[in-house]
Amino acid sequence: MNMKNCKTCKEPIQEGRIKALPDTTTCVECSTQTAWYLRNIVSGKTDYMETEIIKDPKAAEQMREMDMKVGWVSNLVKDSGKEQ
Repeated sequence: MNMKNCKTCKEPIQEGRIKALPDTTTCVECSTQTAWYLRNIVSGKTDYMETEIIKDPKAAEQMREMDMKVGWVSNLVKDSGKEQ
């Protein structure tokens, strides 16, 4: 794979980034794009699931905080800390 250098800092762009975004001209650190927050929403007993993409940084931070509270995280990955 051809290595590319960032147009801003002149450092090499990470191989994974080039693979995901072949036309990119900046490294992750210099990118002006903000990261999106992704979360899976499970309905019922995992019969149905959607992926929610939150692009607004303020809303993403609020959702991230709520997801860290007990009861908001999927029961599939939540560890209550209680022995069964």
